[in-house]
Amino acid sequence: MKIECRGVSYRYDMSGDEWAIRDINLDITQGEKIAIIGPAGSGKTTLIELLDALILPAQGDVLYDGSSIRELSRTKQLTSIRRRIGVLFQFPEHQFFHESAYEELTFALKNFVALEAGEIEEQARQMMKRFHLDIEKLKIISPFNLSSGEKRKLALASALMTSPEVLILDEPTAGMDALGRKEIIKIISSFTDTTVILVTHNQEDFLSIVDRVIGISKGAKVMDVERDELVDHLATMDEAGIIPPLVLTVQHWLKESGCKPDRRYFDMDDLIAFFRREMSVKKEHS
Repeated sequence: MKIECRGVSYRYDMSGDEWAIRDINLDITQGEKIAIIGPAGSGKTTLIELLDALILPAQGDVLYDGSSIRELSRTKQLTSIRRRIGVLFQFPEHQFFHESAYEELTFALKNFVALEAGEIEEQARQMMKRFHLDIEKLKIISPFNLSSGEKRKLALASALMTSPEVLILDEPTAGMDALGRKEIIKIISSFTDTTVILVTHNQEDFLSIVDRVIGISKGAKVMDVERDELVDHLATMDEAGIIPPLVLTVQHWLKESGCKPDRRYFDMDDLIAFFRREMSVKKEHS
């Protein structure tokens, strides 16, 4: 699905409120992995609610494969768009409403896809293997009694059960330990045809897997660049109140000091490994 924002603005219906989103223009093509970054209160969550057709723009338009969100709303077809989009909110427990974690996991398949119970359970088992969760445990436990990491995995797995074309993730690794974050990142990186739109403060978690980075500040788009060009926009990030990833800041310092790595690195462990190799080579030649 192609998603286009054309001059999109949104303001919440509260007296004296500023525009949460102002004049956003954006094109998202199928299969892209995009990170949306910005300081707290910059409008990131409002933007993804617009992209997911949860709210309608006050000004401008959102197009899905060329169809206007306004026309889709008028003809009561927004549900058909939302079914093509999977969403993981920042606090997954806010989207749980079933007694058992298994019911939560399989809800979409039971209600939106014509499958037999056995087929649904098989799909659920295959999905849980990817997330290293025990499906028998999910049948007897409330989703609210899972650990914070398990809740996030369950919410993401639930969003994936219907094979959505677009996956929108709001802080998908928040509150998770290092191992849990690596598991989630590995799963997200395995998607080849699914469009992934990430809202995150943990840029370092996702730099290695995204294609583009969009910066939002005070409701306005201040940056829309390819991931490989991000290191050249650190000043823009700083001006917008966005803390640049340390791995890029270090490479910027190196470039200014005349020391340029062999390529651009997006993972600090990889950058450290590069320095160790360089030091090893220098020792061999000293």
